[in-house]
Amino acid sequence: MRHRAQISFWQRSAALALAAILALTAFPALAAEGGEEQPAEDEVVQCTDFSEIFTTTIQNMGDPLLINGNTIHLADGVHEYQSPSQSTSWTSESQIQSEFPVSLKANWEFLADFTIDNFGYGCCNSGGFFVGDYLFFVGASGTRVGIGVRYNNAFPALTPLTTTQVYGTKRYRFSYSAAARRFTIEIADPADVDENGLPKVGSGSYHIMNYASPFAASLEDTSVIFYGGVDNKNSGADKRLPDDKQIEATFIRAAYTDYKPVFVSTTLLDKNGAPFLEGTVIQDGTEVTIQAKVKNGYENGGTVQCHLQLSDSKDYPTAGLSFPDTADQTVTINGVETADVNITGEGIPFDCSPTETVITYKAVVDNPDGMAVTVGQMMLDDFFQSKRHSGDTLIPPIELVPLDPEKPVEEQGEAGKDYHYTRTPANENGWNNADVSIVFFPGDFSEFHIVDNKNVSDVHYLVPGNTTQSFTDELGGKELGLQAHNPTTGEMSTLKDDTVKIDKTAPVLAAGAGGALTLTDGLAGVWKLERYDAASKSWVTAQEYPLTDGNGAASQTHAVAQNGRYRVVDAAGNASAAQAVTGNDPPAVTPADPGATLPVPEQSTDENGLTHALIADSMQESIDREAPLYGGRFTVEDAKDLFDSRYGFSSNVDRDDGLSYRYTIAQGGKDVTGQGVDTTQPGAFTVTCVATDADGNTTTVVLTDTLIDREAPPTVEWGEDPDPPVGPSFDPLKPLPKPVVKEDAETGKKHAYIYDTVTEVVKTPAAYGGKLTAQVAAEILKGRYQFGSAQGDRVLTYGPVAVTVEGKAGSLDTAKPGSCVISQTVTDSQGNQTTVYLTYNLLGRDLPPAIDYNPGDETVEPGSALDEPEIIEDWQNGTKYATVKDRLVQAVSNPPLSGGSLDGDELRALLQSRYQFTSAQPDGALKEIRFAVTQNGKAVEAIDTTRPGDYLITYTLEDSAGNRTSLFLQYSLREGEWGGQLAGGGAEAEGPYTGERSNGLPLLSLAAAGGLLALLALKKRADRQG
Repeated sequence: MRHRAQISFWQRSAALALAAILALTAFPALAAEGGEEQPAEDEVVQCTDFSEIFTTTIQNMGDPLLINGNTIHLADGVHEYQSPSQSTSWTSESQIQSEFPVSLKANWEFLADFTIDNFGYGCCNSGGFFVGDYLFFVGASGTRVGIGVRYNNAFPALTPLTTTQVYGTKRYRFSYSAAARRFTIEIADPADVDENGLPKVGSGSYHIMNYASPFAASLEDTSVIFYGGVDNKNSGADKRLPDDKQIEATFIRAAYTDYKPVFVSTTLLDKNGAPFLEGTVIQDGTEVTIQAKVKNGYENGGTVQCHLQLSDSKDYPTAGLSFPDTADQTVTINGVETADVNITGEGIPFDCSPTETVITYKAVVDNPDGMAVTVGQMMLDDFFQSKRHSGDTLIPPIELVPLDPEKPVEEQGEAGKDYHYTRTPANENGWNNADVSIVFFPGDFSEFHIVDNKNVSDVHYLVPGNTTQSFTDELGGKELGLQAHNPTTGEMSTLKDDTVKIDKTAPVLAAGAGGALTLTDGLAGVWKLERYDAASKSWVTAQEYPLTDGNGAASQTHAVAQNGRYRVVDAAGNASAAQAVTGNDPPAVTPADPGATLPVPEQSTDENGLTHALIADSMQESIDREAPLYGGRFTVEDAKDLFDSRYGFSSNVDRDDGLSYRYTIAQGGKDVTGQGVDTTQPGAFTVTCVATDADGNTTTVVLTDTLIDREAPPTVEWGEDPDPPVGPSFDPLKPLPKPVVKEDAETGKKHAYIYDTVTEVVKTPAAYGGKLTAQVAAEILKGRYQFGSAQGDRVLTYGPVAVTVEGKAGSLDTAKPGSCVISQTVTDSQGNQTTVYLTYNLLGRDLPPAIDYNPGDETVEPGSALDEPEIIEDWQNGTKYATVKDRLVQAVSNPPLSGGSLDGDELRALLQSRYQFTSAQPDGALKEIRFAVTQNGKAVEAIDTTRPGDYLITYTLEDSAGNRTSLFLQYSLREGEWGGQLAGGGAEAEGPYTGERSNGLPLLSLAAAGGLLALLALKKRADRQG
């Protein structure tokens, strides 16, 4: 006999068992023909452990048998038996018999996923059921292959099939119809099942065999054996069974299909079987009769052999009853006494049919505590072991109800009826820390008994006129029984247990040397040591001690591991006076360089005795683009390394020298701990380290690290006042134009060029006294910008301010339209320079709205300018119309721009950010006349940014005089690197900027085009007249 690969076999069986359990819940119960639906799961509990159905092993050749839940393993190639008389014969086979016979007066079925592997022999490779002496098989029985019936080596019924049609895993149904007296076998592939999980009629793999019952019509039941096996005795050779083959069934359902057990009623009768008179109070010790009426509630259902038992489910308890021994028990079924049976143990056997069955049995009320008297029963069908539970309250309890102090007054009800007494609620752990009173409210009951359970002679009787019992002394635990009584009716309430424990004395906290604490409480015992937490402004548990039945130890000791305020709380909730425990300094900091010194720390002590120190330190580093500092980005890991190399921290807590560290990084007032700092760019950032000791004392070191770029030109920021004394106002929240940085061919130093634009309308009187001179320009630059050095030394040399008009130095006449360029160069200590070019435009009031690039927008290349507009004039009313064209190409990115779609609002925001729109009218008002987005000539609601495409955005604005300017922006999305910048459509500045080339400003172009407008008007008039 071989036992190879047993581990994998059992593992596979366990997995199949789990799958089967899931399958049992996955298929609904079925309805038989002409009947009603099976009961729901909460009514009938089907058996899922088939070892309760099949209890007797008839044959186990090779020892393959395993029942695991609803999976039965019958045969396999690992567990095989060699015939002693025929050495070449190998067999693996199991037969297991049901404990009880199956009814032939009811319908039933077995539904399973039945695996019968092809072991490769021409015979004896099958599985199925013996019903009586008839084998209903699937597979090869003898030399017959298919589904059929075998009896005395004959085959009275057979549906011949091929090995492919019968072997492997099949959805298998073996059923019996009592009305038709017919057995049926159906199989199909597991994929070919109907909505009820049955083999699907008409599917390509569906096969059926019907066989009329060979048993006498008078036979009520018969035995059942489940069978599966294989042997090679007819193979003619010594062929061992293949290890990877098996015969196994996982049952989905096994049940009577025309059976719905119903408890019609359960009634409590007197000892003679007669009903109790109305109002009878059934006293403890009364002999009673319990009557159960049951039936098969399935319409036209069958007759099923069952037992009536006490329920084995905790959800259906039997309480307050005792039952006679079987010898003294009297059981009747439909009025006929049945001997030697009892409701206890295996229960009372009966036939469950559609006709109501009346079963009675005796019991005795055994309920001294006045609780509910209940009986939990179940009907157990003998064969399939399905259970129908029933729970009934035979004598309801008369509850002793305390007042619920949590309820609103209007919901508490009537005293003496809806509640019978009050009891002072416990404070903590069943303890009270003040007097306890029990107050009785007469009504339903006229007596209230308070009994000391340890001294039954100590009884307090509360009656009308004496309704309160108070406990004022400290008590370590007085166990009480509370019960109410009505002597007139004999009614007794349920018995309630209560324990009164009173401790009114606060515990004591004593502090010794080195933070050693002693906690004492002589009654309730020590429960908790608490520390005041300043962050949450509450007491938190520093140490909780175990309680036994709500009681703590009389004394505990504790070594304080953290400075703070402490108190002890006893089990009753009394708290001692708080004591502060302090004495440890915050962590010490020393420089790693013995020759260095640190600033003197600022030290403070909080209200809880915790000490805190603050040290502000600084350092400078020069950036190196060839070998970037910290690999190009300063992160939290670099912060740890920097502080480890620069400082040494040590705890002043002797008992625990551990320290915890928390690092944060900030730049520009923002926390950048997560992303770190780019160390290839100049600037300053702070690294903060908070070292915390075991007490919670802290030392904070704030280190400012300034990164200096020796090649960085001077920086430019917005001025301090957005409405400067001289010059136009600006929006400090908008970014400054991006600088164009180049290397000076003569000096080799870096030179940055910043191009900015201001557009205003000619004012009356003229601005700046009529002339924008170099002196005025200097005041404008001073108020509009702030220059800074990237070298960390604050050394800057300011060059002269120049005003260039039409390419020549001079001043701008501010009484008429025009333009000039204001420029100034600033040089740092390393010779790096920054030059600002501010184009200052003055518009005439007879022009349509102007459109300029916003130099600070990220989609605008520094110094670039829009092409000149096309302008026409309405010859009738003089209204002017300008057209401005532009193009923007951006890359298709991942993730896509704006989440994959740019809608109208987002596109308007893009236009307002990319361009400056200026009205030439005094009121400066502009209104939107038209906004449209088209693709291939068709309007679209939004731009799809997930794929390449070309779009035309049309945007028209009108001023208060009716002049209009239309912007036509060709917006393109392309694969590849486009940087989101302008691609064509404008002139890019290269610097230095003198104003000699086209300044790219449409407004100045409009001013210059005044003559063109007049010529266009004359031409239109001539065309009409001609």
